[in-house]
Amino acid sequence: MKFYVFLIALFGLVFAEVKSISREEVTKYRLGCLIENPKASEYFVKILNFDYPDVPEVNSYIDCLAEKLGLVDLKTNQINVDAVATFFSVDPNNAEDMDIIKNCVKPEEEDLHVRRKGLCILNTRLRDNLKKYLVEA
Repeated sequence: MKFYVFLIALFGLVFAEVKSISREEVTKYRLGCLIENPKASEYFVKILNFDYPDVPEVNSYIDCLAEKLGLVDLKTNQINVDAVATFFSVDPNNAEDMDIIKNCVKPEEEDLHVRRKGLCILNTRLRDNLKKYLVEA
């Protein structure tokens, strides 16, 4: 019986943990997505300032970055709410912050790029949580 309790606990830990993302990883993924979407480089200064023009190049860049960060599976259009919470440094036990994320990433009738859902979160107080990923001057 103790063995089964141990297995269940171990199984829960393995699958419940969402990996934290380092600034270096974000930078690496940003560069990789710029290489995959070279036309997005025209907008990169705006992107660094959280200004995301609604143009195909930027939408593709954001989709790429979100997928590489594990925030979304573009094949199934499923958003990983726990990964988004981790990325925005939100404690999963903080119901208020989790509600912000869940309301922003809920499925919509029309399938939209990740951009709109990301902007929804960035237009809240959670925006400040991304400062750790900005390149320091």
